[in-house]
Amino acid sequence: MTASYDPLLRRIHWATAVLFIAAMLIGFYCGLQPPGTSPRRELLLEVHKSLGMSLFALAILRLMVRFATTAPAEPGSLSPLVRLAARLNHWALYVILFAMPVTGYMFSSAGGYSLRYFWTFSWPRLFAGNQTIEHAGEVAHGLLAYVVYIAVALHIGATIWHAVVKKDETLSRMWPRAGRSL
Repeated sequence: MTASYDPLLRRIHWATAVLFIAAMLIGFYCGLQPPGTSPRRELLLEVHKSLGMSLFALAILRLMVRFATTAPAEPGSLSPLVRLAARLNHWALYVILFAMPVTGYMFSSAGGYSLRYFWTFSWPRLFAGNQTIEHAGEVAHGLLAYVVYIAVALHIGATIWHAVVKKDETLSRMWPRAGRSL
């Protein structure tokens, strides 16, 4: 068993983390602003949606690389309950990486909202004018946002706990290697 994840998987992980947190913060900010009141909100929503679609593509690539490579052994010091909690949180994050862009797309496509990808092209509107899908996408995307906040907080909190309290090798399995660039 290897001591750390594949270098490509580590790069994808950290790119995903940066894009995910950016999309999450932008989405949170835009959610606090009343719709249609600010050109800045509209601009940020374009970035938010584009980041979401980028994350969707990265999630597909990430799963492909993950299944094609060998995972490092889990630290032996972890209890079965901690191992289970870690697996559940990781799977929740994977589900979120797919579900958030899909529900956001449903909402935007059916609701007639912009589907531009970083001002280059527009995604097709597969659900144009379908109010049921628009509502389902909006509700699911909004509810999943709370799951995102919890899952990300748990993931970051667990990482800090492993690095600071447990001082085990958990973080080093995904951390970029010294002397190597991302």
